[in-house]
Amino acid sequence: MKPTYRSWLLLSAVALLVGRIGSVGGMAPELVAQSRQGAANAVPARDPCAAPPNRIIAENCKTGNDSTDWDVHAAGDPTIQGFSTDVSVNVGQTASFKIKTHSPRYRIDIYRSGWYGGKGARLVATVRPSAPLPQTQPECIGDPVTRLLDCGNWNVSASWQVPGDAVSGVYIARLVREDDEPGTWRVENADFPPSTRPPAAPHAYGASGLGRLRNALKDKRASHIVFIVRDDASRADVVVQTSDISWATYNRYGGSSTYGSWIQGAAAGRPFRASKVSYNRPNTNREWNIVNQYFNAEYPLVRWLERNGYDVSYIAGVDSHRAGANLKNHKIFLSVGHDEYWSGQQRRNVEAARDAGVNLAFMSGNEVFWKVRFEPSIDGSQTADRTVVCYKETHSNMKVDPKRDEWTGTWRDSRWFNPEGAQPENALTGTIFTVNAYRNDPLIVPAKYGRMRFWRNTEVATLKDGEQAVLGDGILGHEWDEDLDNGFRPAGIVRLSETTVDNVPYIQDHGSVYDSGTATHNLVLFRAPSGAMVFGAGTVQYTWGLDNFHDNFTGIPADRADRYSIRVGYDQRGPIKAIQQATVNLFADMGVQPHGLQPGLVPAAPSTDESAPLSKIVEPAAGAVVSGTVTIEGTAADTGGLVGGVEISTDGGTTWHPAFGTERWTYDWSVPRDLTSATILTRATDDSTNLEAPSQGITVRGRLGVTP
Repeated sequence: MKPTYRSWLLLSAVALLVGRIGSVGGMAPELVAQSRQGAANAVPARDPCAAPPNRIIAENCKTGNDSTDWDVHAAGDPTIQGFSTDVSVNVGQTASFKIKTHSPRYRIDIYRSGWYGGKGARLVATVRPSAPLPQTQPECIGDPVTRLLDCGNWNVSASWQVPGDAVSGVYIARLVREDDEPGTWRVENADFPPSTRPPAAPHAYGASGLGRLRNALKDKRASHIVFIVRDDASRADVVVQTSDISWATYNRYGGSSTYGSWIQGAAAGRPFRASKVSYNRPNTNREWNIVNQYFNAEYPLVRWLERNGYDVSYIAGVDSHRAGANLKNHKIFLSVGHDEYWSGQQRRNVEAARDAGVNLAFMSGNEVFWKVRFEPSIDGSQTADRTVVCYKETHSNMKVDPKRDEWTGTWRDSRWFNPEGAQPENALTGTIFTVNAYRNDPLIVPAKYGRMRFWRNTEVATLKDGEQAVLGDGILGHEWDEDLDNGFRPAGIVRLSETTVDNVPYIQDHGSVYDSGTATHNLVLFRAPSGAMVFGAGTVQYTWGLDNFHDNFTGIPADRADRYSIRVGYDQRGPIKAIQQATVNLFADMGVQPHGLQPGLVPAAPSTDESAPLSKIVEPAAGAVVSGTVTIEGTAADTGGLVGGVEISTDGGTTWHPAFGTERWTYDWSVPRDLTSATILTRATDDSTNLEAPSQGITVRGRLGVTP
């Protein structure tokens, strides 16, 4: 019997009874019942496989494979490693693989990741090498100045002709050795040094047969190549961008990454960073830093989107750089996970899509932090966009990149030697990175935020004054952002949560120095002038609330917790139903509905509220004389929803700042000593992101404006 949506309905209903929303002040810590409103509106279970309404559901109705078939330990067997000649290929094109191994016999199993009844992937093809085996590959090409290592000079080992009717997705080429060779006796860890297995003896429990791994890999001598099959003709509702640029920059295959170099010549043992890295390398980063890889935070989103039948297509981050016009063919653009490295063209393309009305959802953290550029490969083929350039000039405290008019430091760096000027990431995403690794914090929603329409049909919406929902562990992790008033804050931001944590590693400068600090995280939502909505999760691991099968499921990086078996696994604390429902609500307000909603969630209608709230100033009075620090007080009201935020300008609308409070609000203003007069304006936003046109405001006088 194939494990499809159909066979999963009953399991989902049972699982619903033990769903965890988190602890709530004044209420039981485990809330298992739906809200009465949600239960009343619940949709009866149906079989979406009987007549699949879209290709995603039809694909996920096919038989999936257990993770024991498709996963590997960490970076896999070091004796068989490879990469794809392009991180993404269009349907109908050929995916080519370059593989280094001394094995005389191996195969390549191609899996598509998704939901598949909870199994997480499906075998779509098996490919045999086209090169005679064993195949000898040349040494990779290196540049000692930039510490770039490019293995593009390897020969093609195998290819897969992607069917023209293939479903866009994140695919996994699993390289599997089929020959026998002495190796480690350990169950999964093929790269552990050979040693003698302990003999069975009293109190030698594992050697005597206890603790046998129940989900051991079926072929442990294997490794992964992750690549994307895109559909350039797609007009799917949702397009998901992978964080592949970050995969490449953290990858230290061959001894070098943008975080340090272990290659010969690192003076006095200092781990000099690479200023250029190549896609033309096997990716071994899952061995030592899994939080930056696909299976940590991107994979749970893929599972959840496809479980719920969203009409979705997939692209690589480099595709947003080189084919940005295609972004306008979708309703929602999704950035996910540790989407840290962005090129200038990539950002301009996403901004152009937003300005054309495409909604943006940043389910990512530390996002858009480092600015990069692309160069061709150095393998002789000069293949475009295979080299990622990031000199990290912020760390060098000077202009280093030989392209004098282009910056490859942090986007926020405001120092004089940045030729492009500061462009902090919150201007795009609504939040800005401040809290460094490794964090494993919950998402907290006080009652005042739970009333926002974002949380409708969840238990969070039923909180009483003084209560708060504490949602999961690690939802804020491994790095997270804040909503700061830094001069680049978008207009009309609505905060949807509030989590304050002490003793976090807090950024001190433009991107190099950290020290202990206190930070406050907010989920945020706002509407761009084009009408596009923008959601900023401001955390790498927001998607842990959507699905609980992923890497790093303990919250402790697996490379630090269990180096013998770094695998995807079930987080016993998730998923978080309130986050699942809130995401359904968010997408509905962005004009996108699921076509196979999972049991326990309810459909959400988009907002019909088009009226902005009204705000006014109560104190000081018009014409008042002000000096020192003045507390400006006012009120705001909305007829179609709730007031989501209030902003104030003390310079006639040139700059705006968030006030404290909503229906009743305050703002502390430090009056300039040389003030003669000032016009104070206000504008309010509601929880449907309708932004008030600034009111007439009031004019006040400074002491210099008073006639003696």
